[in-house]
Amino acid sequence: MANFEDFQVNYENLLKLGYAVIDIRFKDYDTLGDSHKLVIARVDTDRDEFYQDMLKQYTTVEFKPGEIYDIWTDILMHKVKMSRVLNRDIAIKVAALDYIETVYPIR
Repeated sequence: MANFEDFQVNYENLLKLGYAVIDIRFKDYDTLGDSHKLVIARVDTDRDEFYQDMLKQYTTVEFKPGEIYDIWTDILMHKVKMSRVLNRDIAIKVAALDYIETVYPIR
């Protein structure tokens, strides 16, 4: 089982390079074992607001800029946990909504 406490992504540096972490995979790539399988995509415009816009689209919640990266990391980890319970990869939007409904309000 992966150690989630050690999971870190430098979102700001990736955005400066024009990339963003948009998802994490569960059991899609057996050759990687239990490591994190991040899905990274090219971001050409609106890099500064990318995660804020994506979270608002997925959850309809507007988060403070200072908490965006922590919340996105929490959602990625929540997706892995949910996927393990269901023993299949779930959609990131499902994980984001479940996180908002079940975890975020009780933080």
